[in-house]
Amino acid sequence: MAEQWTGRFGGLGLAADQELLYLHLLGSQGLTAAGLAAAVGMGTERASAALGALADLGLVERPAPDGTVWRTTAPDVALEELLLRRELELRRTRGRITELLRTYRRTSTGADGDLVEVITGREAIADLWRSLQLGARGELRVLDKPPYIRRSDPELELASLARGVRMRVVYESQVLRDHARLAEIHRYTEAGEQARVLPELPLKLALVDDCWALLPVSSGTAEQSVLLVRPSSLLDALTGLFELYWSRAMRMPPPDSTEPPRDRHHQLLTLLAAGLTDESIARQMGVSTRTVQRWVRELMDRFGARTRFQAGIQAARADLL
Repeated sequence: MAEQWTGRFGGLGLAADQELLYLHLLGSQGLTAAGLAAAVGMGTERASAALGALADLGLVERPAPDGTVWRTTAPDVALEELLLRRELELRRTRGRITELLRTYRRTSTGADGDLVEVITGREAIADLWRSLQLGARGELRVLDKPPYIRRSDPELELASLARGVRMRVVYESQVLRDHARLAEIHRYTEAGEQARVLPELPLKLALVDDCWALLPVSSGTAEQSVLLVRPSSLLDALTGLFELYWSRAMRMPPPDSTEPPRDRHHQLLTLLAAGLTDESIARQMGVSTRTVQRWVRELMDRFGARTRFQAGIQAARADLL
């Protein structure tokens, strides 16, 4: 057989026979149906049917009335047109989701089946979260804290940001003590994520496009079940909860230790307000723990404060936070 099916055009709706014939004809040009069938190890009748389907898709030209030779059309034009057609079909299908959801709700058991669904199992939860991320079109809002189902997929979030999805994330300061995780977060913020930090968060929460919320059933150390919440007063309440914590959180400072002193003090105050330890602050700012302690003492002296908390209050009053 001259070609092997790769499935590379499966997203365009091409079946195995169609792809095999298209790829072979693309590299040969000007073959009869019988010649193509022999080249790929396929029956002539089966090859003719596949070629007819390719012609309907605009990928090949049918033989002239006085000929038997098949040829491909220009791939850039033909494939672009086919892609546009597929995108239109997908948009139409997306428009039917609401109708399908109504049918699903009518057949769901239990009064709460319409609005809240329990998802059980680590793999099922991870797959659901991945699907929600891939389906996001407007905004993702997240309260982020351990434990995690599995390590995050940076490429998935970066792809969402690249296609214009707005992302706002509030991280619990405990997360930032992991150097690898912190580097990952900085990668996200450089790509456009808006990140803030708080000493503690009450729960993990993800909001997708004002359509869904995902949160754990319990706050234990191992997540085995989550709630998928659809549009309802509960979803509105969870949205309000996120916005409340977002408004209270401190902006994540950039990973840059070469800033001028005033900016360095601002970064230091932000990290202190986020609840990070001296060791974590030193690691993030690229200095020693003793240097951090010295800077903290300088700030306390500057504001005439006897405690770090008092220094934070004075800094907020001075618009340094």
